[in-house]
This record gives sequence, C-alpha cells and structure tokens, in this order.
Amino acid sequence: MSSTTDEEPDVPVRRRRRPAYRSGRPTLTREGIAKAALDVLADGGPAGLTMRAVAARLGVSARALYNYVTDRDSLLQLIVSVSQAARPAANFDPACWQDSLRHYCHDLRAWYRAHPGLLALARAEDLTTFAAPETDKAVVDFFLAIGLSAEDAYRAWAITVLQVAGFAEIWDGWHDRPPPGTDPAAWHRHEPATASTEPDQLFESALDMLVAGIAAMR
Repeated sequence: MSSTTDEEPDVPVRRRRRPAYRSGRPTLTREGIAKAALDVLADGGPAGLTMRAVAARLGVSARALYNYVTDRDSLLQLIVSVSQAARPAANFDPACWQDSLRHYCHDLRAWYRAHPGLLALARAEDLTTFAAPETDKAVVDFFLAIGLSAEDAYRAWAITVLQVAGFAEIWDGWHDRPPPGTDPAAWHRHEPATASTEPDQLFESALDMLVAGIAAMR
C-alpha cells in the first residue's frame, strides 16, 4: 500500500472583514469609538464628551462601550492614541528648507482640521500625552540644520506650532463649523478689495510671514 508524501501547498489565509453592521446595529471597534468621540468633541467641546454621548453617536447603549473602554479616562487615552497615529511625520530637507517647512505646515494644519477640539480637550483635561516629543525634536533639529542658534531653533519650533494650531483651531474652526445662527459669508463683507480672509489664502499669507521671519533669524 503506497502512501503519498506530497505536502499540500500553503494557501494564504484570508481574514474575513468584520461587517459594519450586525443584527441592524453598528459593529464596534476601538477606532470607530475614537472617531465617534472626536465627532462628539467637535460638536460639543470637552464638556459634552461623555460615554453616553459617544454611545448615542454610534447608535448603541453606553454599556456596549465598556467592552472596549473601561471609563472616560480610557476613552481619552484611546482618542490620544488614534489621533497621534495619524499625526504627520516631520520629514525635512534643509537644502530646500522653505518648501519643506511649508509642506509640513500644510500637513499639520490638515491634521488639526481632521481632529477638531483636540487642543481644547488637551487644555481641559491636562493631557500631556498630546505632546509629540520625537516630532518636536525633529522640527527643532531641522531649524538647527538650517543655521539657527539653539535658542532661535526652539523659538521657531514653538512659533510654527502655535501659528498652525491657532489658525486651525480658530480660523478654520469658524469656517469648518460656523457657530449656530451665523453667516460665514458676512465675515468677509468689510475686507479691503485687495485683501482676502478666505482660510486657504490667509494661511498662505501666514506661511509667507513665518518663512520670512525664520529667514531673518538666519
């Protein structure tokens, strides 16, 4: 009686995608919970960020969330983790420092706009984990590489972050999420004909001034 010794070829295992809904209810994931929490944060600010509000946004009971986050502090840490994973990397080329800086500022602005309310949450909850020491060091090192002193490199880093974060939190925030009962179009009625306060154009002007200031430091 002969027996075959041929081994069966390896067949790649295909992982089944988790369905978006089960029994008419949304399937919960940690990433989905964090996204819903960010939406609640954008609408109601830190005071409105509760387990019940996040559950309502997801269409589930608050009890269902406790299989993924143990309490509100755990929810905050989840928001930090998911948000920071999407934070733009600081990839600079000192040989074309102006373009590198502009590109980074555009990416950072887009990140803040995609995560509205993070700064307000960090202030309200004293979340030091919102800091990104490796990225911050890379930005400081970049300014050192283009010829700034250690003191000026630190100042340039701080001004860059403040410029972008402040613009996204205030100016973009007003345009992306206008306060109830306001007309964004009315905000531009009294601007001079030669000026523009449309967010994208104004941000470019802010970058022009930032780059000019850093050039003067050099």
